[in-house]
Amino acid sequence: MTAAVANRLRELATGASLEVTPRHAGELSSFDGLLPAGTPIYVTALPGAPPDDLVTAAAAIRAAGHVPVPHVTARSIAGPAELDSLLGRLVAAADVDDVLVIAGGLRQPVGEYTSSMDVLRSGLLERHGIVRAGVAGHPEGSPDISPEAVLEALAEKNDFARGSQIHLRIVTQFALAGEPYVAWERQLRAHGNRLPVVAGIPGVTSPATLLKYALACGIGPSIDVLRKKSGGLLKLATTRAWRPDDVAATIAASTLEDPDSLIRGLHIFPFGGVERSAQWLAEVSSPAPESAMNRERTTT
Repeated sequence: MTAAVANRLRELATGASLEVTPRHAGELSSFDGLLPAGTPIYVTALPGAPPDDLVTAAAAIRAAGHVPVPHVTARSIAGPAELDSLLGRLVAAADVDDVLVIAGGLRQPVGEYTSSMDVLRSGLLERHGIVRAGVAGHPEGSPDISPEAVLEALAEKNDFARGSQIHLRIVTQFALAGEPYVAWERQLRAHGNRLPVVAGIPGVTSPATLLKYALACGIGPSIDVLRKKSGGLLKLATTRAWRPDDVAATIAASTLEDPDSLIRGLHIFPFGGVERSAQWLAEVSSPAPESAMNRERTTT
């Protein structure tokens, strides 16, 4: 990795966000030496879980000195009254002013909201003082959305952002190689996207756990890339730990090669390895001229 790429990666990693489940939100206070104060912490809204879990987790994140960014899952919300209540409780309990709005994986919505745009257009985010919001992006496509529908939704979100006081951004699903992010961002830009992009990447985790989530989320193309780079899935599965060094470096290098790139930051999916992922972020964010990541590369 060149010094220029390392510096760019440091810029992307500084201020990076992390995703946790409600169960892991209470552990964040033990990472004071790793996570800078004010780190954005996204909270997954687990299917079927009561809204209380999301509110309690957001409050724990705020108490630990970080910024809660709860998921708002359109298809799991019964309607405006329930959304109004959820947002009100999140604001009251945790001063929430940033959310991730997603459609969710339910095939049959529980109410009238079927997409993230339904929530964005409701006016309830603004009413509760939400000033920032993320929407989902899928570098390797989504099995639930056709490419045509993706581009239509992209145009709608850009139109919404131009007329709204809410600062909208795209937060991506993860991939296992850097190339899909780069190609996807350029494709979206060619189709008129002007929203900033936060690249969601896996954190430090076991290869078995990573593969389990990748298969569950339909991350197909980059599994093939990873298989070829690692010498096969069996060899990968016996590796002690998977680190996102190559993925992050490829993304960082692409933003230097293409100054018009809209990739502006990183979001980490730790897959249960919150502490190890926080340690990795601390390494790559370090101002030291040679990070632990570079030292590891020179010794292998």
